[in-house]
Amino acid sequence: MADNWPYSLKEAENIGKICSVSATNDYSKQFKKDVATPSRQNSYDSRFIIDGSIRDAEFFGISSIENLIAAARQQATVIGIRIYYGLAYEKINPETGLTEISTQPIEGGDPEMRPRLFLVAVDEKGSDIMIGLGGNGDDPNGNGLGGGSPQPPYGQN
Repeated sequence: MADNWPYSLKEAENIGKICSVSATNDYSKQFKKDVATPSRQNSYDSRFIIDGSIRDAEFFGISSIENLIAAARQQATVIGIRIYYGLAYEKINPETGLTEISTQPIEGGDPEMRPRLFLVAVDEKGSDIMIGLGGNGDDPNGNGLGGGSPQPPYGQN
């Protein structure tokens, strides 16, 4: 990723813009409409449909995001967050809304891999920052935040 990083530090820190509520809703509605199109039901898009609802978001708690940034700052200068699309096996606890994710099937979980989001801190060169899985910054053998709360079944629809 860093080889193609065309941004200065100042430019990179300001990438992204606040969207209006109506624009955000329009983008989300278009995604749901596209996924719900019958001709797409046998495609990759069908992975976004769980129990008849279209998964259109994932929630991450502010403390978890702050912990990711703090751990990454022990390794490098953090200028932003990259959000990766990914696939994971999951098992959702219906009572707590918490999810377990894995690269391998989980006993009692969904037998199909589902779309999930993974947040990674990025340095001034555009590279993902490696962090310690324990969150203390030493032994950098991890780099992201995953396992958020799928929306739906939890959160706004």
